[in-house]
Amino acid sequence: MNDVVKYHNHFNSISLKNFNSIELNLLMAICSQIRDKGIDEITLNFSELKNMVKYKHRGNIRFVKDLEQIYKKLITLSIRIETKEVIDNFVLFTRYRIIKEDQTFTIKVNEDFKYLLNNLVKKFTQFELEEFIHLKSNYSKEIYRRLKQFKSTGFWKIKIEDFKELLNIPEKYRMSDIDKYVLKISRSELENHFKNFEIIKIKKGRKIEYIEFKFTPEKKYKENIADIENKLIVQNKVQKRKISEKIIPARKTRIIEVVPKQEKEKTLREKIEEKISENDEMIVKLEALYAGLKDKVQFKKITEKYPKKIEKIKNVNMQLKAIYDTDENELTQEIIELAEELLANKV
Repeated sequence: MNDVVKYHNHFNSISLKNFNSIELNLLMAICSQIRDKGIDEITLNFSELKNMVKYKHRGNIRFVKDLEQIYKKLITLSIRIETKEVIDNFVLFTRYRIIKEDQTFTIKVNEDFKYLLNNLVKKFTQFELEEFIHLKSNYSKEIYRRLKQFKSTGFWKIKIEDFKELLNIPEKYRMSDIDKYVLKISRSELENHFKNFEIIKIKKGRKIEYIEFKFTPEKKYKENIADIENKLIVQNKVQKRKISEKIIPARKTRIIEVVPKQEKEKTLREKIEEKISENDEMIVKLEALYAGLKDKVQFKKITEKYPKKIEKIKNVNMQLKAIYDTDENELTQEIIELAEELLANKV
C-alpha cells in the first residue's frame, strides 16, 4: 500500500479532540483520497476504505457508525486556524453523505479551505498512510504527523501547555502521568520510524516548560544536472568497456569497488552557517561586478538590477544571522519554518 497523506501544515495546529485510533486512521485515509481533487465531490466505497485502514470488523453497521462519528466530531470540533492576519473557524467538509445500500459515502471539502488539501507545493506535511496506521497509540499517531512536518530539520519544540492542548491530554495528568501514558509509549513506537529519536524535557526552574523532539533529518534526494552528467559519463564508460571486451580477450583482473562515504546530515545551524557564507560570497561578487560595469552603457540593463538583488541577499542574511544567534531553547515552530524558507530561497 503506497497511499500518501499530504496536507497543509495548518492542519497540524488543529487538535483532533476525542478521536480514537480507528477514527484517526479513517480520517487520514479520507484525506489521502481527496488530496488534489479540488472541491469536487469524491465518492469512496466501504471495501476500499476498509482495506486502506486494515479495518478488522467485517460488518458494515459498525463501520457506518465509525464514519458518522468522524463527521460528528469534526463538526463539534469547530476547527480554528490563526495566522498573523486573521482567525478562522470552520468545518472542513461541507458534504458527508453515507449511502448504506450502495456501501459508499460522498465527501466534499469546504471551498474556502480547499488549500489545506490541494495544490500543495510548500509548507506541507507528508507521510505514508501505512506507517500511520501501524502506530497503536493515539498519542503516537498525533506526534508522528507533527514530526513529519519537521522531517527536514529533525527538530520539533513545543510548550508543554500547547502540547497538552494539541494532543488532548487530560487536564488532571501530572508530568509523571504524561511520562507514563504519553511519552514512554510514543518513544517505543516512534523510535522505529525516526533515526536517533530523542524526547527532551526543558525546565524553567523546577517546572518543565518545553518538550523537544529530536531525530536525524530525512535526506532530500534531489537529482541535479551534475548527477545526471555523472551518470551519463559512467554509462558511457561502461558501454565502451563492454565494446572493448568483445574485441580484446578478457584479462584476469580483480575489481575493487570503493563504497563512497556517506555525508553526515547537516544540522539546522550548520545549514544556516553555510547559507550565510554562500550569500556573503555572492554579495562580494555582485558588488564587484556592479562597481566595474555600472558606468558601461551596454551593461546598464543588467547592472541596474544588482543593488536591489544585493539588498535582498543582505536582508536574508540578516534574518538568518538572527536565527543562528537565537538560543536553541527559544526556537519555536514559526522560527524553524522561517529558517527553512530562507534556506530554500534562491535570490
